[in-house]
Amino acid sequence: MNQQELRTFFGGKIIYSEDKIFINDDSIKYSQVVSDYNNGYQYYDISTIPAGWEIEFNENLTDLKNNYQKISLYNQTSSEVSNNTRWQININASSILRDYLFFKIKEQRVFKVIRENDIYSNNINNAIYEYINKNIFSRYRLEKINFYVSYYDIKQQTIYNDISLQYNPKFDVSAYTASNLTNINISGYDPYKFDVVTILYNQSKPSDQFGFNYYFDLNFTKI
Repeated sequence: MNQQELRTFFGGKIIYSEDKIFINDDSIKYSQVVSDYNNGYQYYDISTIPAGWEIEFNENLTDLKNNYQKISLYNQTSSEVSNNTRWQININASSILRDYLFFKIKEQRVFKVIRENDIYSNNINNAIYEYINKNIFSRYRLEKINFYVSYYDIKQQTIYNDISLQYNPKFDVSAYTASNLTNINISGYDPYKFDVVTILYNQSKPSDQFGFNYYFDLNFTKI
């Protein structure tokens, strides 16, 4: 019933969690019951139940990050906009970490055979997030952000290509190569407070000739 784990002098009951978390382009697979009753329930042994009793999910970490990030123009002069445009990328790293931990707990089936009437909220998935908030989340700090940028020539695009517009950078895994790793500034960076992480990036190529796509990965370390 209570999602707060109690520690003792000799140790704690908290479930195992990774020492380092690297949120890249991997995917996490799990299955659960999807229904009005016992939504989120996981059977003891999925290999022994009929097909369709649990629904399979494949959560891609690129999609997860894309859901919690947004890019916009930073305050600047008209001359700066048309040349080395300044951009601001806001990342809700807290939500990314919480969802990642939720997916991993589901993958490992830590809460299997727990029914909704076994918990106060009568919601299995909410109980897992509550467990994460009370026992696991605060054990991590944001160690590093790697930022990748891939430029394209606006003038060389044709109607036969997937045309990218000027001042329209996209979060795109195709930029995720070592050669595209780029230096960035992080405004007010605090490794222990990462609800909103703000990246400031200045284009290194003139905006009237080049656009770009970008990508990032996140590195968390257990405290």
